[in-house]
Amino acid sequence: MTTSSPTTRRFGPWRRWAGLVQAALFLGLPFVTLRGESAVRFDVPSLRLHFLGATLWMDEFFVLLLALLAASFLFLLVTFVWGRVWCGWSCPQTILGDLTGALASERARKRPRRGKLALAWGTVTLVSVVFSAATLWYFVTPREFFTRLVGGDLGPVLGWSWVVLGATLFLDLAFVRGRFCATTCPYAKLQGVLFDRATLVVAYDGRRDAECIDCLACVRVCPTGIDIRDGLQAECIACAQCVDACAPILAKFGKPTLVDYFFGAPGERPRLLRPVVVALSVASALAVGGTVAASVRAGRESLDLTAAFSSRFSPRLGPDGRVVNAYEVALENRGRSPLHLVLALAPDRGEASVSPAQVDLAAGEHRRVLLVVSASGLGPGPVVQAELTATDPGGDTVRARVPMFLPRIP
Repeated sequence: MTTSSPTTRRFGPWRRWAGLVQAALFLGLPFVTLRGESAVRFDVPSLRLHFLGATLWMDEFFVLLLALLAASFLFLLVTFVWGRVWCGWSCPQTILGDLTGALASERARKRPRRGKLALAWGTVTLVSVVFSAATLWYFVTPREFFTRLVGGDLGPVLGWSWVVLGATLFLDLAFVRGRFCATTCPYAKLQGVLFDRATLVVAYDGRRDAECIDCLACVRVCPTGIDIRDGLQAECIACAQCVDACAPILAKFGKPTLVDYFFGAPGERPRLLRPVVVALSVASALAVGGTVAASVRAGRESLDLTAAFSSRFSPRLGPDGRVVNAYEVALENRGRSPLHLVLALAPDRGEASVSPAQVDLAAGEHRRVLLVVSASGLGPGPVVQAELTATDPGGDTVRARVPMFLPRIP
């Protein structure tokens, strides 16, 4: 993107609108419910992730690994093509820094105005309190959070998490700000590796260096304190504030801005379609497709069943000569409706009855049941393999293979 005629266009308003939309989305998403659950929330007690109407249980978290792989490929693709667009337009550090920019502006004045300065400090405090609380809403529902807050029952975990997050965010927005991007952010350090000669960057057009009037407007507005005229630097977050500062000044002289977005170095022909971009596009598409397929597959089973022989119960013979075994059975209803389950056990030989033969599970309920099995006709041999089944009213059946042990007869 280059400028071919004098202009006073500004990227700042667009960035601010983008930041406000993303901030509103972050604050509002926890209040959205889909299929009776939060749109996005990790429920710590049950170790379940609710995401846009789907629910992932702990043993299905391999889907998150695939999602992380897909996000990594997409992140690399975006970086190779559009550079640090994330840093300048979507990073929370940048967005919240823009929302609290009045503090930096007032402190930069030779004589800060007390009223404005107090309001700026209040804004930083409010943003820190609200956004740290919103972070917790992705682990507990806002309704639960506010109910416990009003009742004075946040508890040590939730309460101290809010205090620590809020204090950290306050110190960052009040004192660190853009210096984090310049000194600490690991993504900034990777910039030189992830960029190539056709990546979108904010750059100074050195071919027109003689036109620079050395007003230093681009330096004064830079949130990380760099001089864009020194070339591409790891500290640059591509926020385009230097473009907004330079364009109106050069327009007064009838000249286009010296600083702008360029695909590669100013004056070079952009090459958007190149091998690394094609490779990352293919890898991203495959990773996203794999994540979607795994998510669909993971969400098919509404019932989870695991069973193991009970170590607290030794095999024995009943009064009627039947063999009696016991199993620890774990049942988990992963659906959103209650289940009435019919339990049965079928040995490879003989026949068996179970107690209890029916179990009711509420939506999302996890229950451990001691299942007592009485069998006959098992024949010789110390162990008989059997199939345990749990069938719901809809006819769906979940199976588990378990051993039946014959008691030792003196």
